[in-house]
Parts: sequence; structure tokens; C-alpha cells
Amino acid sequence: MKRFVVALGLTGIICLLIGVIWLIYGKITIKLNGDDTVTSTVFLEYNDLGVSVYRNDFLLDKSKYELKIDTNLNKDVLGTYKETYNINYHGRNFKLDRTIKIVDDVKPVITTNINKVVRDYCTKKDKEKIKYNIIDNYDGDITNKASMEEIDNNYLIKIVDSSNNENELNIPIELTEKPKDIFKLKDSSSIYVVKGSKYKDSGYTYTDGCGNKIDEDIKLEGTVDTSKNGTYKVSYTNSKGDKLTRSVTVYTPSVNNGGSNKDKVIYLTFDDGPGSYTEKVLNTLAKYNVKATFFVTHQFGGYVNLIKKEYEQGHSVGVHSYTHNWNIYKSVDAYLSDFNKMNEDVLKYTGSYSKIFRFPGGSSNTVSRSYSKGVVKAIASKMTSLGYQYFDWDVDSGDAAGASRSKIYSNVVNGVKRCSKCIVLMHDIKPNTVNELDNILKTLTSQGYKFGTLNTNSPTVHHTIVN
Repeated sequence: MKRFVVALGLTGIICLLIGVIWLIYGKITIKLNGDDTVTSTVFLEYNDLGVSVYRNDFLLDKSKYELKIDTNLNKDVLGTYKETYNINYHGRNFKLDRTIKIVDDVKPVITTNINKVVRDYCTKKDKEKIKYNIIDNYDGDITNKASMEEIDNNYLIKIVDSSNNENELNIPIELTEKPKDIFKLKDSSSIYVVKGSKYKDSGYTYTDGCGNKIDEDIKLEGTVDTSKNGTYKVSYTNSKGDKLTRSVTVYTPSVNNGGSNKDKVIYLTFDDGPGSYTEKVLNTLAKYNVKATFFVTHQFGGYVNLIKKEYEQGHSVGVHSYTHNWNIYKSVDAYLSDFNKMNEDVLKYTGSYSKIFRFPGGSSNTVSRSYSKGVVKAIASKMTSLGYQYFDWDVDSGDAAGASRSKIYSNVVNGVKRCSKCIVLMHDIKPNTVNELDNILKTLTSQGYKFGTLNTNSPTVHHTIVN
């Protein structure tokens, strides 16, 4: 019995030792968490998935073994790297490898200054040019490697980076609205013709909104009999029913009967235009065959082209200013810059620069003191040295101050009685002046006055310069 107990005790100890050995030195299995080969985006943090260690198919707690990782990984450089897991479990060493590929799998980013292109219907030119910039997460700025082509009313921008990541962007093209056809009279809608002279109607223009001539039979109605005084109507009608009508007035011009005014010359001057009333002024001057001088500005851009008509009808054109803004008196250079800009308009419409001018406010203006002391005197000296001549006035119509039609008439008709060679100040942007001009000219022509235009050789009127 004692032998059996002893034998049993010894067997238990042996079994216990075998159990301990089995627990410590049993089958160890190492498995990668995730795939054998993994990819990670360049520059981004690499998240290691690690390994799982099993003993006899039971997962071991991480505290039961030692783990060290050896790797040559550089997450900022594209390439293939190896990662080795070294596991030590109770003196037993195990190794397992994983392959890591650092890749660029991000598309380049395309940015543009506009999200659509507006194209002019007529010229087929884009209103604004596309500007684009392309940044790649790995290659940096690769704008110069992109291509852009026009396909089916779109601009297509395409780019491929060094890792063959592709991106593209469509920018739609939108045409502006088709302009309306333009059917208009050539020259003025009101014409004055001297009785007995020949009259040739200047006709019309009919174009599409892009300026291309529309060939179409236009219905013409009305005739002009220059042998008889009166007002005649000439009209043009297109196939759409649009009708243009021109009024032609045949008249007998006033005759200079001599008298005390036969040697007196009046220089009518008009400032601040061209504007919406200028064409009526030109028609009235034509009616009486009177020539005048226009000191022009660019205040009303839509009417600047009337400078051409002023010149072609025999009037003199001088510079008043481009902006008619008082800040041109800040300095001589500021004045010259504004003056030269306006003179470019004069060149455009007359074929030559003007050598005559009028100061805004006249040479005696005091407003300029608020901008620069002595500036008008300096400008006058500089302009004179450059060969320009300025003109003030000795008869003021008063229209700039808001005079009524009757007062404007009185100021001019009575004012010219007090001078031998009169320079009259008026404004072709003032409706009272425009509407009273016919009465003024009717009176002055009947009284035998002569009219002239100003040039560098004309008699000058200079006010006293006070700044």
C-alpha cells in the first residue's frame, strides 16, 4: 500500500512537470494581423497592424512575450520596405516578416480662377482667360505638366502625376446672348438743306448684332423737293416692319444785310460735351450755316464719337478735359495726363491733335486753390511753351448757372453788342441753351453778324489768373 501511494505521488509530480512544460513550451504560432503585404499613402502616418501570438491555439496576452520590430520604413519616400517582428517567449525566439509599400495614390488637385468661361457671341473670344494651378501631394506644383483642350463646348484640363494618378476638370463654355439686329439711320434723323441745293439722302445701315451687313430689300418712301421750302419725310422699312424716318427741312438761309455788324465776328463755343443734346446743336448750327468751336470732354462716353461729326461739319474741336474733375488741378502732371488722354480721343475722331484748349472753370477759377497753390499759372506757362493756346470768354450765356431760356437769349444777344470779336461761352449739355439756340442764331444772323471758329491764330480772351 505504501508503494502504491509513493508511486502515485511520483506519477502526479511527473504529470505536473509535464503540464508545466506543456504550458511553457507548447506549440507557438505567430500570425500577422492583416495582410502579408500592405500599402500606405506617402507622408501619412503608418499604422502598424501588429501580430497575434498563439500558444497551442490560445491567444497569448501581450504581456506574456516580448516584441521588437525591425524595419527600414521611410513613410516620406515611395518604395517597398520590410518589417520584421521579433518575438521572445520564455527564451524561445520567433520571427515573422511583413512587406510595406509606400505609395502615392492621391489624385492631383486642380484649382481654377473661374468655374465657367463666358464667350462673346460675335467675336467667339473668351471674356476671361482660364488660369489654373495643379498641386500634387508628392510631386508638388505640376501645373506645367497639364494639358487643356476644348471639347464639345467645354475646356478639359487633364493631369497625370509621376505615380500615374489621373485627374481632370471640365470648365463649361457659355456664349453671350445673341445681339439684336441694328437698323438705324446714317447721319442725323433731322437734316436741314438750303433751298435750291442738291439733296442726297445718307441712307441707313442694317446689320446683325455683330456688325455684319444684312442684305435685304428695304422699302423706301418719301421724296424731298429742294425747290420748295418745307419739311419732308423720308422713311425706310425692313421686312420685320421696323421703320426709320428722317425729317428733311428745306429752308432759305438768312442773308447778311451788312449794317453796323458786318465786320463783327462771333466765336460760339460749347463746353462739356459731347452729350445727348449735341446732335441737336449741330443740326441747328447747320440750319443757319454757322460754324462753332466745341471744347470736348469724355464725361459721356456714349456720345464721344460725335466729335467726328463736329469735325466733319466744319467746326473746330478743342480740349476741355477728359474727366472734368477738379482733381486735375493737383499738379501740372495731373493736368497734362488728363489733357493728353482727351487729346487722344480728338486724334481718334479728327485725325490730328488739337492745339487749343479751355480750362475747366476758366483760367480765373479759384477752385484749383484747394488742390495746389499756383497750379493754373504753372499749367498755362507749361502749355504755352508746348505750343498750345487757351481761350476764356467775354460773353457768358449764364447756362452753367442755370439761366432760363429767355435769360440765355438776352445774355448772348445783348452781350455780343459790347465786343468787337466775341467769344461766347455756352454748353451743349444744357437743354435751355440747346432749345434757345435757334432763336439766338435767327436773331444774330439777321443782324448781320459773322461767325468764326477758334484756332491758335484766333484773337484770344484771357481772364486774370488768380491761382
